[in-house]
Amino acid sequence: MPLHTYIQEYFTKYPESRIIGVQNQPIIKRPKMYKVEKVSAKDGETNIPIRIYTPILEEHELEHYYPIFIYLHDGGYTNNGFETHDVSCRLISSLCGSKVITVDYELGNKKISDTIQDCYASVNWIIEHAQNYGGRSDDISLGGASIGAYFASVITLKSIITGDFNLTKQVLHYPIIDLSEEIQDSPYLSRKMYNAKYGVDLATHHTHLIHDEQKEHLNISPLNVKQTDLAKMPKTLIFTAEYDPLCDEGELFADTLKEAGAQVKLVRFDGNIHGFMQSFPGSPDYMRGHELTAEFLANE
Repeated sequence: MPLHTYIQEYFTKYPESRIIGVQNQPIIKRPKMYKVEKVSAKDGETNIPIRIYTPILEEHELEHYYPIFIYLHDGGYTNNGFETHDVSCRLISSLCGSKVITVDYELGNKKISDTIQDCYASVNWIIEHAQNYGGRSDDISLGGASIGAYFASVITLKSIITGDFNLTKQVLHYPIIDLSEEIQDSPYLSRKMYNAKYGVDLATHHTHLIHDEQKEHLNISPLNVKQTDLAKMPKTLIFTAEYDPLCDEGELFADTLKEAGAQVKLVRFDGNIHGFMQSFPGSPDYMRGHELTAEFLANE
């Protein structure tokens, strides 16, 4: 379908955003929560900030232990990360009745492998300390947006291989799956068609993420994992957007998981772009994305 009118109007008004990304408006009105806590996950001497969102429930429900959804923001890949995902965390928590915990990892000054290790250690810490924060250590799901979704998928696979912990579900919003920098020579048609047209320029973003000394880590891609490990992935929800250059690799990953025997629900948001759940709060797909995520976490 055609690009949504409100998105086309935005890029007509702000043509530079086609390269630098959509600049979010200041957050004024935020969904109310019972509590938002700022604490630190610890990995040795490293403290990694996390936020714990607790929804408003009926008074008689406040003492029970909550399912937990750990959400990894997009790390500044397009939308500057931690703070710009605050409303998404509040909405998902409110709609599904789970605690949502988001990890403020560092990306820009670290190797990707080190960032993955920080996130992995944070997830492990959250699981070990879940009951201290009113969470259920046996009902923990993991997800993320964009590069955060990439980290989530790698962490989930690593936990399967190591047996360090078990995750109930996985949610990947417009995920990066392949860290290669190829655009015109890419096997993904969506890269060739939509790169640098609607707020994502892989030539800029992937080059920023992948320095020369990190090239050896490109085979971390979940597409390169053995089918026997992919088959053990938890039930997974994947969102893609029609005009996102990353659309095809996200859908290939969904097909790859299905072929391996994993349970996958793929939803493509036609007429939309990368990051739409943070960028355009007035759109129908903005709420639909959060509602589908909450429904998947709560019921499926």
